[in-house]
Amino acid sequence: MLTDNELFELEDLLKLEQIDNAKESLIDFTKWTFSNYEISDHHRRYANALDKFSNGEIKNLMVFMPPQHGKSELCSRRLPAKLLGDNPELRIALASYNHSFASKFNRDVQRIIDSEEYKQVYLETRLTGKGFRGDSNWLRNSEEFEVVNHRGSFITVGVGGGLTGRPVDIGIIDDPYKDAADAWSPTIRQNVQDWYDTVFKTRLHNESQQLITLTRWHQDDLAGTILKREKENWYVVIFPAIKIGPPTEEDPREEGTALWESKHSLERLLAIKRQNSHVFESMYQQNPKPAEGLLFSIDELNRFTMADIKDKNSNGIIAAIDLADKGEDFYCMLIGSIIERNVYIIDCIFTQEPVEKTEPLTIGMLDKYSPNICRIESNGAGEMYCRSLKKKCRENGFYIHFDPVFTTSNKETRMLLSSGQIKENFYFRSDYHYNSQYAKFMDNLTGYTLQGKNEHDDAPDTATALMDVILKKFRNRTNIK
Repeated sequence: MLTDNELFELEDLLKLEQIDNAKESLIDFTKWTFSNYEISDHHRRYANALDKFSNGEIKNLMVFMPPQHGKSELCSRRLPAKLLGDNPELRIALASYNHSFASKFNRDVQRIIDSEEYKQVYLETRLTGKGFRGDSNWLRNSEEFEVVNHRGSFITVGVGGGLTGRPVDIGIIDDPYKDAADAWSPTIRQNVQDWYDTVFKTRLHNESQQLITLTRWHQDDLAGTILKREKENWYVVIFPAIKIGPPTEEDPREEGTALWESKHSLERLLAIKRQNSHVFESMYQQNPKPAEGLLFSIDELNRFTMADIKDKNSNGIIAAIDLADKGEDFYCMLIGSIIERNVYIIDCIFTQEPVEKTEPLTIGMLDKYSPNICRIESNGAGEMYCRSLKKKCRENGFYIHFDPVFTTSNKETRMLLSSGQIKENFYFRSDYHYNSQYAKFMDNLTGYTLQGKNEHDDAPDTATALMDVILKKFRNRTNIK
């Protein structure tokens, strides 16, 4: 059993270790100076990126994160204080959407530097006042302060504010837009961009670093515009509220899990998504799409649940298949049921799995629903795949009428011409599981834009193919004109 003296010595050793750790990493510095800080896994990964920025591994860093997930505490409060502790000669500028909000960050950084915990880590970095008898020539107010006996300083401004005559070694922009109204205003977006180009960037030099952290609101917000112009100059870290895709080194979460479950549960996030999927995709998933440019806005589509149609007779089952053209494309199969002269999309396959896995799934779907006809695009390997499906259907004891179609017309034009009829006469499920293939199909369908580059068009392309089958074979059973 340890004596009291030995316990005191152990406590001192642990304290010294914590102080040493606080110098080495931002997350340990934050824990030391903010004892009640609640750390989630994404905070560690975020802080790790900020550490790489601090030590120069990353010159220009962008971080996209949902609201209320701890973005500003690390980048706009703890990071400036630690940077000035590591190097009291740095000249740091931070901007946010308005002057008063930016000033809060400045006052918070001052309180951190004045704290006893900070002084135990960094002896050289001091501010005038607050018990320190520094020369009164050293500036300190709510917008700016200078490090006593050093060149370093920290200034905060609102977007639109001036930085004339102030060289900047590290420039930080934290949320240049107050809210959606600002970010969706072309005038305000242009004002923010002009300020960045003519004020913020003009204060930088060859060795300067930039950190931009924000919640994405619009595809042409400040981050979006910069990345269009000079993507190769930036390192981008994205934290979607709900994980998309399998675990990766940068985001080891399982697909479909919340970023910060204890604060923003998956249930809560899905409720927000149901209210407005377009806003959710921007703010929470950091994947903004132009609402005015969506081919199939979620709000324009007819919706149903399987319970709605369980007692209704079907006047025909139709299927359409779109093969993956390239390695990252999706294989898409839709099953439509004609009910009361409208088309209800009751099931689907939507996956990037290889043909070895998709073919058995397709055979199972065809066996389950026995469609009157199954349309397959016969371009490329489509014709060979169609023959394989026919053979395997026969081997499994059932027959399906396949309709291979070789398409020559422009895909985008076909989708645009069919979009109005799809919106009017197609019904899409609203009772699917959030992590199902149907959910991924709907995300792809409602995320396709009329302008700009779309990474994948498999969902709208297959819906258009299904409409083509109806127009040619089943028009008389529907209300489609």
